[in-house]
Amino acid sequence: MSGSRGRKYVKYPRGRLYAVLDKPEAAARAVDALVASGIEASRVEVLRGDVAADTLDGTGARHGLGARLRRAVEFTLMDQAPDLAWYEAAIREGRSVIAVRVSHEAAVRAAVEVLRASDGHFINHYGRFATEEFERWRGREPNLPDYLRR
Repeated sequence: MSGSRGRKYVKYPRGRLYAVLDKPEAAARAVDALVASGIEASRVEVLRGDVAADTLDGTGARHGLGARLRRAVEFTLMDQAPDLAWYEAAIREGRSVIAVRVSHEAAVRAAVEVLRASDGHFINHYGRFATEEFERWRGREPNLPDYLRR
């Protein structure tokens, strides 16, 4: 899909909390609940569809050689590098991914609880130096190559 070049590309989701929601109505409820909990609506994004999946580009294949090399380096240095491929696959399979820009520990934990209550799974927060895993993947795993499993 070479038409995706030049579009937004997530290099590393620092300062973001990501969660997978299997049903579109659950994603809409999660957004409402996050906003009701005090998170600004502008800090919450629902990722759906091919364009959103292309921005995650877990292997770098859609953004050219530089992106592929970047992902290859990430795979050797970071245990969580495959996560973006998992989120991308979730979107391509019709699920939604909620991305919340949040960094303070109390706000992260509050958002995690909202996402858990909304049936979110594969909930991870990507900090400056570490990634926190709050919920593992639930249900049928996406069809990904073995090298993208952690």
